Amino acid sequence: MRRPQRGILCAGCPHRAAYIALKDASRRCRGRVICGDAGCPAVGELPPAAATCPGGAERLLPRYRVAVPDGGTSEHPAVETCIHIVPDTELAADGAVERLAGLAAEGRTTVLAVLASSRDFLARERIEWLGGRALALGASDVAVLDPFDTERCREVLCAQLGQPGVHGAVFASPCAQLQRGGRDLEPVEVDRYMCVGCHRCYQITGCPALSFEPPAYRVDPEACAGCDLCCGFCRTQVIYSPRSRLDAATRRRIRYAAAETGPDA
Repeated sequence: MRRPQRGILCAGCPHRAAYIALKDASRRCRGRVICGDAGCPAVGELPPAAATCPGGAERLLPRYRVAVPDGGTSEHPAVETCIHIVPDTELAADGAVERLAGLAAEGRTTVLAVLASSRDFLARERIEWLGGRALALGASDVAVLDPFDTERCREVLCAQLGQPGVHGAVFASPCAQLQRGGRDLEPVEVDRYMCVGCHRCYQITGCPALSFEPPAYRVDPEACAGCDLCCGFCRTQVIYSPRSRLDAATRRRIRYAAAETGPDA
């Protein structure tokens, strides 16, 4: 596992997976705005679109640096659909309730997406506490989601985005830098004889562990955190994971078990 770089999410970062899930679920929404901060103390503040931008925030085009909608009211929101991303530390900070009090005016449908990945929010009760904060901000419902469980994320988020009002989604998965690794989180591998170089894995995830070495992609085993996110976006199914036979719940338990004994970020 490599140390964090400023402006670039680490390989295996759950914030990247959460952003992909939110973007996928909202792709048919009219007037969509995805705003807030998808970063962390290690990589710095990050516009959400930079989560999957090759090269990170430095390479992000200005039009993707979307500001939080302003100027609307709860009766006449600023946009149709607003997804407001906040890290767990921001929601837990003093004054967060006051700073985020205008969620209902941000969009006709607003999703407060909370990124619960730091060491202080590994325990279930702490994750539920974040959900309680979202309810205090006016959310009518809150779902706790594993950002790497793409199918459930899509199902829950699509249901939330289909209903006007404020909703909460807590994306709970430990920071990649907290995970100890070991055989349960071995890196994935690309079959370079079968890879057609379509770039889809990298275009969707922007993962720094992936690189194109013509005619095919390769995975840097020193950088890969074993999150398996790229495997689900390979059209030709030539990215192989040692965890391919495990269900989403088992993979989640492996990540949390690794974080319980892992180093600090």
